[in-house]
Amino acid sequence: MNVLLLNPASYFILKMFQDISQLEIPLSLGYLAAVLEQKGNNVKIIDLNFVTTKEKLKSLLGDTVFDIIGVTSTTPIIPTCFRTVRVMKRLYPGARIIVGGWHASTLPIQTMEECTEIDFVVKGEGEDTLAELVEAIKNTKGFELIKGIAYRDKAGIPHENVDRPLIKNLDTIPFPALHLLPLKEYKKIGFYTLGGYFKKDLSVASIITSRGCANRCVFCADHVIYKETCRFRSPENVIAEIEEMIKKYNIRIIFFFDANFLLSPNHVNRICELILEKRLKFIWGCTGRVEYVSKDLLQLMKKAGCIRISYGVESGSPRILKLMNKNISISQVKKAVAITKEVGLPVYISLLYGMPGETFKDAQMTRQLLNELKPDFVSQSAVIPYPGTDLYDDAIHQNLIKKARWESYSYLFNNLMEIPGMKKIFKYQKNIQRDFYISPLFLKNSVKNLKSIYHLGFYLKGLYSFVKFNL
Repeated sequence: MNVLLLNPASYFILKMFQDISQLEIPLSLGYLAAVLEQKGNNVKIIDLNFVTTKEKLKSLLGDTVFDIIGVTSTTPIIPTCFRTVRVMKRLYPGARIIVGGWHASTLPIQTMEECTEIDFVVKGEGEDTLAELVEAIKNTKGFELIKGIAYRDKAGIPHENVDRPLIKNLDTIPFPALHLLPLKEYKKIGFYTLGGYFKKDLSVASIITSRGCANRCVFCADHVIYKETCRFRSPENVIAEIEEMIKKYNIRIIFFFDANFLLSPNHVNRICELILEKRLKFIWGCTGRVEYVSKDLLQLMKKAGCIRISYGVESGSPRILKLMNKNISISQVKKAVAITKEVGLPVYISLLYGMPGETFKDAQMTRQLLNELKPDFVSQSAVIPYPGTDLYDDAIHQNLIKKARWESYSYLFNNLMEIPGMKKIFKYQKNIQRDFYISPLFLKNSVKNLKSIYHLGFYLKGLYSFVKFNL
Protein backbone atom coordinates (compact mmCIF):
# COMPACT_ATOMS: atom_id res chain seq x y z
CA MET A 1 0.00 0.00 0.00
CA ASN A 2 1.14 3.56 -0.71
CA VAL A 3 0.85 5.50 2.54
CA LEU A 4 1.29 9.25 3.00
CA LEU A 5 1.79 10.63 6.53
CA LEU A 6 1.34 14.37 7.04
CA ASN A 7 2.32 16.75 9.83
CA PRO A 8 0.05 19.85 9.54
CA ALA A 9 1.75 23.22 9.73
CA SER A 10 2.02 25.22 12.95
CA TYR A 11 2.10 28.49 11.05
CA PHE A 12 1.99 30.81 14.06
CA ILE A 13 4.90 29.21 15.89
CA LEU A 14 6.99 28.93 12.75
CA LYS A 15 6.40 32.50 11.69
CA MET A 16 6.80 34.23 15.03
CA PHE A 17 9.58 32.29 16.72
CA GLN A 18 11.36 30.26 14.05
CA ASP A 19 14.79 31.54 15.05
CA ILE A 20 14.53 30.67 18.74
CA SER A 21 11.52 28.40 19.17
CA GLN A 22 10.90 24.70 19.47
CA LEU A 23 9.31 23.13 16.41
CA GLU A 24 8.88 19.54 17.41
CA ILE A 25 10.12 16.88 15.03
CA PRO A 26 7.11 14.59 14.40
CA LEU A 27 8.58 11.48 16.02
CA SER A 28 5.13 9.89 16.17
CA LEU A 29 4.99 9.85 12.36
CA GLY A 30 8.53 8.47 12.28
CA TYR A 31 7.50 5.56 14.49
CA LEU A 32 4.35 4.87 12.48
CA ALA A 33 6.27 4.98 9.22
CA ALA A 34 8.88 2.54 10.55
CA VAL A 35 6.19 0.05 11.56
CA LEU A 36 4.40 0.33 8.22
CA GLU A 37 7.64 -0.08 6.28
CA GLN A 38 8.32 -3.28 8.24
CA LYS A 39 4.99 -4.55 6.94
CA GLY A 40 6.04 -3.91 3.35
CA ASN A 41 4.21 -0.65 2.70
CA ASN A 42 5.59 2.24 0.67
CA VAL A 43 5.58 5.23 3.04
CA LYS A 44 6.23 8.95 2.57
CA ILE A 45 6.24 11.65 5.29
CA ILE A 46 5.68 15.33 4.50
CA ASP A 47 6.07 17.95 7.22
CA LEU A 48 3.89 20.78 5.98
CA ASN A 49 5.71 23.29 8.19
CA PHE A 50 8.25 23.50 5.38
CA VAL A 51 5.85 23.51 2.44
CA THR A 52 5.01 27.11 1.58
CA THR A 53 3.82 26.83 -2.02
CA LYS A 54 1.56 24.61 -4.08
CA GLU A 55 4.49 23.90 -6.38
CA LYS A 56 6.57 22.58 -3.48
CA LEU A 57 3.71 20.35 -2.35
CA LYS A 58 3.19 18.96 -5.86
CA SER A 59 6.90 18.26 -6.12
CA LEU A 60 6.96 16.37 -2.80
CA LEU A 61 3.83 14.37 -3.64
CA GLY A 62 5.22 13.32 -7.01
CA ASP A 63 3.31 10.89 -9.21
CA THR A 64 2.45 8.37 -6.48
CA VAL A 65 -1.24 7.58 -6.03
CA PHE A 66 -1.70 7.16 -2.30
CA ASP A 67 -4.09 4.54 -0.95
CA ILE A 68 -3.97 5.77 2.64
CA ILE A 69 -3.30 9.24 4.04
CA GLY A 70 -2.61 9.72 7.74
CA VAL A 71 -2.67 13.12 9.44
CA THR A 72 -1.64 13.89 13.00
CA SER A 73 -3.72 16.25 15.14
CA THR A 74 -3.31 18.44 18.18
CA THR A 75 -5.90 20.99 19.27
CA PRO A 76 -3.86 24.12 18.35
CA ILE A 77 -3.57 22.91 14.75
CA ILE A 78 -6.87 21.07 14.33
CA PRO A 79 -8.30 23.70 11.93
CA THR A 80 -5.17 23.26 9.81
CA CYS A 81 -5.54 19.52 10.12
CA PHE A 82 -9.09 19.67 8.77
CA ARG A 83 -8.01 21.89 5.86
CA THR A 84 -5.19 19.47 5.08
CA VAL A 85 -7.57 16.51 5.07
CA ARG A 86 -9.96 18.25 2.70
CA VAL A 87 -7.18 19.19 0.28
CA MET A 88 -5.86 15.61 0.30
CA LYS A 89 -9.33 14.19 -0.30
CA ARG A 90 -9.68 16.38 -3.38
CA LEU A 91 -6.27 15.31 -4.67
CA TYR A 92 -6.78 11.62 -3.86
CA PRO A 93 -10.54 10.94 -3.79
CA GLY A 94 -9.98 7.18 -3.55
CA ALA A 95 -7.65 7.37 -0.55
CA ARG A 96 -8.77 6.44 2.97
CA ILE A 97 -8.09 9.28 5.41
CA ILE A 98 -6.89 8.45 8.93
CA VAL A 99 -6.38 11.02 11.70
CA GLY A 100 -4.54 10.37 14.96
CA GLY A 101 -2.94 12.36 17.77
CA TRP A 102 -4.10 13.94 21.00
CA HIS A 103 -7.09 15.88 19.68
CA ALA A 104 -8.62 13.06 17.68
CA SER A 105 -7.88 10.58 20.48
CA THR A 106 -9.76 12.78 22.94
CA LEU A 107 -12.73 13.56 20.68
CA PRO A 108 -12.85 10.79 18.05
CA ILE A 109 -16.54 10.97 17.12
CA GLN A 110 -16.70 14.76 17.25
CA THR A 111 -13.58 14.99 15.10
CA MET A 112 -15.16 12.79 12.43
CA GLU A 113 -18.41 14.74 12.59
CA GLU A 114 -16.62 18.07 12.19
CA CYS A 115 -14.62 16.81 9.21
CA THR A 116 -16.68 14.35 7.19
CA GLU A 117 -13.75 13.57 4.89
CA ILE A 118 -12.09 11.63 7.74
CA ASP A 119 -12.65 7.88 7.37
CA PHE A 120 -10.91 6.67 10.54
CA VAL A 121 -9.49 7.93 13.81
CA VAL A 122 -6.64 6.06 15.46
CA LYS A 123 -6.94 6.58 19.21
CA GLY A 124 -3.98 6.64 21.55
CA GLU A 125 -0.72 4.81 20.89
CA GLY A 126 -0.82 4.21 17.16
CA GLU A 127 1.83 1.71 16.06
CA ASP A 128 -0.06 -1.57 16.46
CA THR A 129 -3.45 -0.02 15.71
CA LEU A 130 -2.42 1.62 12.46
CA ALA A 131 -0.61 -1.51 11.26
CA GLU A 132 -3.74 -3.61 11.83
CA LEU A 133 -5.98 -0.99 10.25
CA VAL A 134 -3.83 -0.73 7.12
CA GLU A 135 -3.89 -4.51 6.75
CA ALA A 136 -7.69 -4.51 7.10
CA ILE A 137 -8.01 -1.84 4.41
CA LYS A 138 -5.61 -3.73 2.15
CA ASN A 139 -7.57 -6.97 2.54
CA THR A 140 -11.03 -5.31 2.58
CA LYS A 141 -11.83 -6.69 6.01
CA GLY A 142 -14.32 -5.25 8.51
CA PHE A 143 -13.30 -2.73 11.15
CA GLU A 144 -15.69 -3.56 13.98
CA LEU A 145 -13.16 -5.61 15.96
CA ILE A 146 -10.07 -3.42 15.55
CA LYS A 147 -9.23 -2.00 18.97
CA GLY A 148 -8.26 1.65 19.23
CA ILE A 149 -10.11 3.13 16.26
CA ALA A 150 -13.22 5.01 15.30
CA TYR A 151 -14.62 4.29 11.81
CA ARG A 152 -17.56 5.05 9.55
CA ASP A 153 -20.09 2.43 8.63
CA LYS A 154 -21.50 2.09 5.11
CA ALA A 155 -24.00 4.84 5.88
CA GLY A 156 -21.20 7.21 6.90
CA ILE A 157 -22.07 7.14 10.62
CA PRO A 158 -19.03 7.19 12.97
CA HIS A 159 -18.58 4.41 15.53
CA GLU A 160 -15.96 4.16 18.27
CA ASN A 161 -14.33 0.86 19.21
CA VAL A 162 -12.82 -0.02 22.58
CA ASP A 163 -9.32 1.24 23.40
CA ARG A 164 -6.24 -0.82 22.60
CA PRO A 165 -3.97 -1.77 25.52
CA LEU A 166 -0.64 0.06 25.71
CA ILE A 167 2.42 -1.58 24.19
CA LYS A 168 4.11 -3.45 27.04
CA ASN A 169 7.67 -3.53 25.72
CA LEU A 170 8.78 -0.33 23.99
CA ASP A 171 11.96 -2.03 22.78
CA THR A 172 9.85 -3.99 20.29
CA ILE A 173 9.01 -0.80 18.37
CA PRO A 174 11.42 -0.09 15.48
CA PHE A 175 13.44 3.13 15.56
CA PRO A 176 11.72 6.11 13.91
CA ALA A 177 12.12 6.32 10.14
CA LEU A 178 14.34 9.41 10.20
CA HIS A 179 15.24 8.85 6.55
CA LEU A 180 11.70 9.99 5.69
CA LEU A 181 11.91 13.25 7.69
CA PRO A 182 13.36 16.55 6.39
CA LEU A 183 16.29 16.61 8.82
CA LYS A 184 17.99 19.44 6.91
CA GLU A 185 15.01 21.69 7.65
CA TYR A 186 14.87 21.04 11.39
CA LYS A 187 18.43 22.17 12.00
CA LYS A 188 17.46 25.61 10.70
CA ILE A 189 15.18 26.11 13.71
CA GLY A 190 17.06 27.86 16.48
CA PHE A 191 15.82 25.76 19.39
CA TYR A 192 17.33 22.62 17.98
CA THR A 193 20.80 24.11 17.93
CA LEU A 194 20.26 24.17 21.72
CA GLY A 195 21.09 27.82 21.91
CA GLY A 196 23.35 28.13 18.88
CA TYR A 197 26.31 26.41 20.49
CA PHE A 198 27.59 25.07 17.17
CA LYS A 199 27.34 25.68 13.46
CA LYS A 200 24.00 24.94 11.87
CA ASP A 201 25.48 22.41 9.48
CA LEU A 202 25.27 19.88 12.31
CA SER A 203 22.26 17.57 12.03
CA VAL A 204 19.70 17.52 14.82
CA ALA A 205 16.95 15.16 15.95
CA SER A 206 14.78 14.14 18.88
CA ILE A 207 14.50 10.92 20.84
CA ILE A 208 12.28 9.54 23.60
CA THR A 209 13.44 7.11 26.26
CA SER A 210 10.02 6.66 27.85
CA ARG A 211 6.33 7.20 27.23
CA GLY A 212 3.90 8.70 29.70
CA CYS A 213 4.10 10.68 32.91
CA ALA A 214 3.53 9.65 36.52
CA ASN A 215 1.87 12.96 37.37
CA ARG A 216 -1.45 14.41 36.19
CA CYS A 217 -1.26 18.19 35.94
CA VAL A 218 -4.69 19.69 35.27
CA PHE A 219 -3.50 21.42 32.08
CA CYS A 220 -1.94 18.30 30.50
CA ALA A 221 -3.67 15.64 28.37
CA ASP A 222 -0.86 13.08 28.54
CA HIS A 223 -3.17 10.60 30.26
CA VAL A 224 -5.49 10.49 27.24
CA ILE A 225 -2.94 8.39 25.35
CA TYR A 226 -0.69 6.98 28.06
CA LYS A 227 -3.30 6.31 30.78
CA GLU A 228 -1.18 7.76 33.63
CA THR A 229 1.34 5.00 32.99
CA CYS A 230 5.04 5.52 32.38
CA ARG A 231 7.02 2.88 30.48
CA PHE A 232 10.76 2.95 29.82
CA ARG A 233 12.86 1.74 26.93
CA SER A 234 15.91 -0.19 28.02
CA PRO A 235 19.04 2.02 28.16
CA GLU A 236 20.70 -0.34 25.69
CA ASN A 237 17.87 0.17 23.19
CA VAL A 238 18.13 3.95 23.60
CA ILE A 239 21.88 3.90 23.03
CA ALA A 240 21.49 1.70 19.95
CA GLU A 241 19.20 4.33 18.44
CA ILE A 242 21.63 7.13 19.32
CA GLU A 243 24.46 5.20 17.67
CA GLU A 244 22.37 4.82 14.54
CA MET A 245 21.52 8.53 14.57
CA ILE A 246 25.19 9.45 14.76
CA LYS A 247 26.56 6.92 12.26
CA LYS A 248 23.74 6.90 9.71
CA TYR A 249 22.53 10.51 9.84
CA ASN A 250 25.53 12.38 11.30
CA ILE A 251 23.34 13.74 14.07
CA ARG A 252 25.26 15.58 16.78
CA ILE A 253 22.50 17.48 18.58
CA ILE A 254 19.69 15.53 20.25
CA PHE A 255 16.77 16.58 22.40
CA PHE A 256 15.32 13.98 24.78
CA PHE A 257 11.60 14.60 24.39
CA ASP A 258 10.35 12.56 27.34
CA ALA A 259 7.55 14.17 29.33
CA ASN A 260 9.85 13.82 32.35
CA PHE A 261 13.33 12.61 31.46
CA LEU A 262 14.39 12.58 35.13
CA LEU A 263 11.54 10.38 36.40
CA SER A 264 13.89 7.43 36.98
CA PRO A 265 17.36 8.65 38.06
CA ASN A 266 18.68 5.08 37.72
CA HIS A 267 17.47 4.97 34.12
CA VAL A 268 19.14 8.29 33.33
CA ASN A 269 22.32 7.20 35.10
CA ARG A 270 22.61 4.06 32.98
CA ILE A 271 21.99 5.97 29.73
CA CYS A 272 24.72 8.46 30.65
CA GLU A 273 27.12 5.68 31.65
CA LEU A 274 26.62 3.98 28.27
CA ILE A 275 27.15 7.28 26.42
CA LEU A 276 30.48 7.65 28.20
CA GLU A 277 31.46 3.99 27.82
CA LYS A 278 30.86 4.07 24.09
CA ARG A 279 32.41 7.55 23.77
CA LEU A 280 29.45 8.90 21.83
CA LYS A 281 30.10 12.49 20.83
CA PHE A 282 26.97 14.63 20.76
CA ILE A 283 25.31 17.35 22.81
CA TRP A 284 21.81 17.09 24.20
CA GLY A 285 19.08 18.69 26.26
CA CYS A 286 16.00 17.51 28.12
CA THR A 287 13.10 18.50 30.34
CA GLY A 288 12.54 17.32 33.88
CA ARG A 289 10.61 17.81 37.08
CA VAL A 290 12.41 19.55 39.92
CA GLU A 291 11.79 16.91 42.59
CA TYR A 292 14.06 14.39 40.86
CA VAL A 293 17.14 16.61 40.64
CA SER A 294 20.37 15.75 42.45
CA LYS A 295 23.89 17.11 42.11
CA ASP A 296 25.40 13.71 41.27
CA LEU A 297 22.81 13.12 38.55
CA LEU A 298 23.31 16.50 36.89
CA GLN A 299 27.09 16.19 37.04
CA LEU A 300 26.92 12.84 35.25
CA MET A 301 24.49 14.24 32.69
CA LYS A 302 26.80 17.17 31.97
CA LYS A 303 29.77 14.83 31.61
CA ALA A 304 27.74 12.77 29.13
CA GLY A 305 27.04 15.80 26.93
CA CYS A 306 23.98 17.52 28.44
CA ILE A 307 24.14 21.27 27.91
CA ARG A 308 20.65 22.33 28.96
CA ILE A 309 17.70 21.25 31.06
CA SER A 310 14.25 22.80 31.31
CA TYR A 311 12.04 22.77 34.40
CA GLY A 312 8.29 23.27 34.42
CA VAL A 313 8.04 25.68 37.35
CA GLU A 314 4.70 27.14 36.17
CA SER A 315 3.99 29.45 39.15
CA GLY A 316 5.58 31.06 42.18
CA SER A 317 2.40 30.61 44.21
CA PRO A 318 2.06 27.41 46.27
CA ARG A 319 -1.71 27.78 46.06
CA ILE A 320 -1.69 27.86 42.25
CA LEU A 321 0.73 24.93 42.09
CA LYS A 322 -1.76 22.98 44.17
CA LEU A 323 -4.64 23.99 41.87
CA MET A 324 -2.52 22.80 38.94
CA ASN A 325 -1.87 19.48 40.70
CA LYS A 326 1.86 20.00 40.03
CA ASN A 327 2.85 18.15 43.21
CA ILE A 328 5.98 20.24 43.66
CA SER A 329 6.96 22.83 46.25
CA ILE A 330 8.70 26.19 45.93
CA SER A 331 11.56 24.87 48.05
CA GLN A 332 12.06 22.01 45.55
CA VAL A 333 12.13 24.54 42.71
CA LYS A 334 14.74 26.66 44.45
CA LYS A 335 16.87 23.65 45.32
CA ALA A 336 16.78 22.26 41.75
CA VAL A 337 17.73 25.59 40.20
CA ALA A 338 20.53 26.12 42.75
CA ILE A 339 21.98 22.66 42.04
CA THR A 340 21.74 23.19 38.29
CA LYS A 341 23.64 26.46 38.57
CA GLU A 342 26.23 24.88 40.84
CA VAL A 343 26.85 22.13 38.31
CA GLY A 344 27.23 24.75 35.58
CA LEU A 345 24.24 23.98 33.37
CA PRO A 346 22.12 26.86 31.99
CA VAL A 347 18.75 27.08 33.75
CA TYR A 348 15.60 27.10 31.62
CA ILE A 349 12.21 27.44 33.29
CA SER A 350 8.65 27.65 31.97
CA LEU A 351 5.76 29.54 33.53
CA LEU A 352 1.99 29.41 33.04
CA TYR A 353 -0.58 32.03 33.90
CA GLY A 354 -4.35 32.41 33.77
CA MET A 355 -5.44 29.55 36.04
CA PRO A 356 -9.03 29.85 37.30
CA GLY A 357 -8.73 31.24 40.81
CA GLU A 358 -5.42 33.01 40.16
CA THR A 359 -5.15 36.43 41.79
CA PHE A 360 -2.90 39.42 41.27
CA LYS A 361 -1.03 38.43 44.42
CA ASP A 362 -0.30 35.00 42.88
CA ALA A 363 1.12 36.73 39.79
CA GLN A 364 3.32 38.91 41.99
CA MET A 365 4.63 35.81 43.74
CA THR A 366 5.61 34.37 40.35
CA ARG A 367 7.58 37.51 39.50
CA GLN A 368 9.22 37.44 42.92
CA LEU A 369 10.26 33.80 42.46
CA LEU A 370 11.67 34.56 39.02
CA ASN A 371 13.75 37.36 40.51
CA GLU A 372 15.08 34.97 43.15
CA LEU A 373 15.83 32.10 40.74
CA LYS A 374 17.66 34.25 38.20
CA PRO A 375 17.43 31.64 35.39
CA ASP A 376 19.22 31.93 32.07
CA PHE A 377 16.04 31.61 30.03
CA VAL A 378 12.34 31.76 30.78
CA SER A 379 9.28 31.01 28.65
CA GLN A 380 5.68 31.52 29.60
CA SER A 381 2.25 31.21 28.11
CA ALA A 382 -1.38 31.26 29.12
CA VAL A 383 -2.98 28.15 30.58
CA ILE A 384 -5.11 26.73 27.77
CA PRO A 385 -7.92 24.26 28.58
CA TYR A 386 -7.22 21.68 25.90
CA PRO A 387 -9.73 18.86 25.44
CA GLY A 388 -8.74 15.84 27.46
CA THR A 389 -7.35 17.89 30.34
CA ASP A 390 -8.98 18.13 33.74
CA LEU A 391 -8.85 21.90 33.29
CA TYR A 392 -11.02 21.60 30.18
CA ASP A 393 -13.64 19.56 32.02
CA ASP A 394 -13.69 22.06 34.89
CA ALA A 395 -13.88 25.02 32.51
CA ILE A 396 -16.81 23.47 30.64
CA HIS A 397 -18.56 22.72 33.93
CA GLN A 398 -18.07 26.30 35.14
CA ASN A 399 -18.97 27.78 31.73
CA LEU A 400 -15.64 29.61 31.51
CA ILE A 401 -14.90 28.96 27.82
CA LYS A 402 -16.66 31.62 25.81
CA LYS A 403 -14.66 31.30 22.58
CA ALA A 404 -15.69 27.85 21.47
CA ARG A 405 -14.05 27.87 18.00
CA TRP A 406 -10.93 25.70 17.63
CA GLU A 407 -9.07 28.64 16.09
CA SER A 408 -9.06 30.22 19.56
CA TYR A 409 -6.81 27.43 20.86
CA SER A 410 -3.91 28.16 18.51
CA TYR A 411 -2.48 31.24 20.21
CA LEU A 412 -0.10 30.66 23.14
CA PHE A 413 -1.07 33.86 24.91
CA ASN A 414 -4.81 33.79 24.34
CA ASN A 415 -7.17 34.54 27.23
CA LEU A 416 -9.43 31.65 26.25
CA MET A 417 -11.26 31.41 29.56
CA GLU A 418 -13.28 34.43 30.65
CA ILE A 419 -12.47 34.82 34.35
CA PRO A 420 -13.29 38.00 36.33
CA GLY A 421 -10.20 40.11 36.99
CA MET A 422 -7.98 38.06 34.68
CA LYS A 423 -7.24 40.81 32.15
CA LYS A 424 -5.13 42.69 34.69
CA ILE A 425 -3.23 39.53 35.55
CA PHE A 426 -2.66 38.72 31.87
CA LYS A 427 -1.15 42.13 31.23
CA TYR A 428 1.05 41.86 34.30
CA GLN A 429 2.19 38.33 33.51
CA LYS A 430 3.01 39.11 29.89
CA ASN A 431 5.33 41.85 31.09
CA ILE A 432 7.23 39.41 33.33
CA GLN A 433 8.87 37.70 30.37
CA ARG A 434 9.43 40.98 28.55
CA ASP A 435 11.09 42.56 31.57
CA PHE A 436 13.27 39.48 32.08
CA TYR A 437 14.74 39.68 28.59
CA ILE A 438 15.57 43.38 28.85
CA SER A 439 17.12 43.04 32.31
CA PRO A 440 20.84 43.50 33.05
CA LEU A 441 20.79 39.97 34.51
CA PHE A 442 19.86 38.41 31.18
CA LEU A 443 22.51 40.44 29.37
CA LYS A 444 25.10 39.35 31.94
CA ASN A 445 24.12 35.67 31.65
CA SER A 446 24.11 35.87 27.87
CA VAL A 447 27.68 37.13 27.80
CA LYS A 448 28.72 34.52 30.37
CA ASN A 449 27.17 31.66 28.39
CA LEU A 450 28.54 32.64 24.96
CA LYS A 451 30.25 29.67 23.34
CA SER A 452 30.86 30.75 19.75
CA ILE A 453 30.09 33.26 17.03
CA TYR A 454 27.13 31.04 16.12
CA HIS A 455 25.85 31.33 19.66
CA LEU A 456 26.02 35.11 19.34
CA GLY A 457 24.01 34.82 16.13
CA PHE A 458 21.36 32.89 18.04
CA TYR A 459 21.04 35.72 20.57
CA LEU A 460 20.83 38.36 17.85
CA LYS A 461 18.08 36.46 16.05
CA GLY A 462 16.33 36.01 19.38
CA LEU A 463 16.51 39.74 19.96
CA TYR A 464 14.98 40.36 16.54
CA SER A 465 12.11 37.96 17.24
CA PHE A 466 11.60 39.50 20.68
CA VAL A 467 11.36 43.04 19.30
CA LYS A 468 9.12 41.93 16.43
CA PHE A 469 6.74 40.13 18.82
CA ASN A 470 6.56 42.87 21.47
CA LEU A 471 6.17 45.71 19.01
